[in-house]
Amino acid sequence: MKILFIVVLVLNFLTETLAAATLIGGPEGIAAAGKGGMWSMHYGFAALAMASASLWIWPHRSNLRVVTAVLGILLTFHTGLLISLTLAGDQQGGVVIHAVMSVLCLVLFTQRTKWCTV
Repeated sequence: MKILFIVVLVLNFLTETLAAATLIGGPEGIAAAGKGGMWSMHYGFAALAMASASLWIWPHRSNLRVVTAVLGILLTFHTGLLISLTLAGDQQGGVVIHAVMSVLCLVLFTQRTKWCTV
């Protein structure tokens, strides 16, 4: 399970960093600053913050309290985006990515006491 957790941290970092770069650098990103309607840029920086969770936890990836907090945040984030993207119905790739991440985070969250230290 600990290897799966490391895989999830890496996947979270890569997918959210890519999302951040795409949203910040896209047509409604930083180039549109001051023109209004910059949801894309704002979400891009939020995605960057979510990507950074994988880096912040890295030295403590076996600590039960830290893992509980980060997995709870990632589970909420990926489940929330899964719901949002499913309702919008226009980004099937995002639905699949967030569905997979949500399920992986849920499995890891329910099993964390078996591979974490106190």
